[in-house]
Amino acid sequence: MKKKNKKSLKITFIYLLLIAFLSLAAYSYKWIDDYLQESLSTFKLVDIDIKGNKVLSRKDVLALCGLEPGQELLTIKPVDVVKKLRRSPYIKAAGAVRSLPSTLRIVIKERQPIAFIYGRGLNLIDDEGYLIPVPRMNRRWNLPFITGVNEPLGTLGEKTISRKALKGVEILSYVKLMSSSINEAIAEINLKNSRYLRLLLIKGGAEARLDYNNYQENLYILSQYFEKYLDWNRLAVLKYIDVRFKNQLIIKEKQG
Repeated sequence: MKKKNKKSLKITFIYLLLIAFLSLAAYSYKWIDDYLQESLSTFKLVDIDIKGNKVLSRKDVLALCGLEPGQELLTIKPVDVVKKLRRSPYIKAAGAVRSLPSTLRIVIKERQPIAFIYGRGLNLIDDEGYLIPVPRMNRRWNLPFITGVNEPLGTLGEKTISRKALKGVEILSYVKLMSSSINEAIAEINLKNSRYLRLLLIKGGAEARLDYNNYQENLYILSQYFEKYLDWNRLAVLKYIDVRFKNQLIIKEKQG
């Protein structure tokens, strides 16, 4: 009889402990919930710090984010902010982080255009082949043109579907890597002719003719000619410089 009473007492004690534990857990949950709710309403968005934007204005960035001061900071999800920013054709990468008690910090990496290109109007294109609309802001772009692309380019904000356009980007990207004055001399790269590509030069419209498949070697020869032999004052009288042929460089002057 005593054993039964002891067993019953032990079970009752366990039940009481369980009830106490559940009550404590419920109280703790309520306390944490109240604290979080209070914190959410305490940390208000006061300042939005934006870095890296040059083409896009602060107003443009804020419009993309859809944020305004006064929002509850802890309800703003940085990953959602980044997704919204990446919708812009001008933005290559972005990051966002909350900084308590009242700041959201945004860092933007904009796409850097490498050339102008025509396709349903004038556009820009970057070194990865992404098509960028020309911004409305009054800004001078010292960039060459990619021309002679007689095929669809694709959608603005996305990578071009044109092989010719990508070839032009590839060649201009290579030129930019060269430590040569040729980089500043190119006004246009024309891809219309299937037999050779044409680099139209500044100061008179002379052109350099290169082979599509061997343009790296051709550019090296051309750069050596530019650095060692070219008289810039006579560039306007040249019709073309042909560097496609091994062991020879053909220079043709304009008639008259």
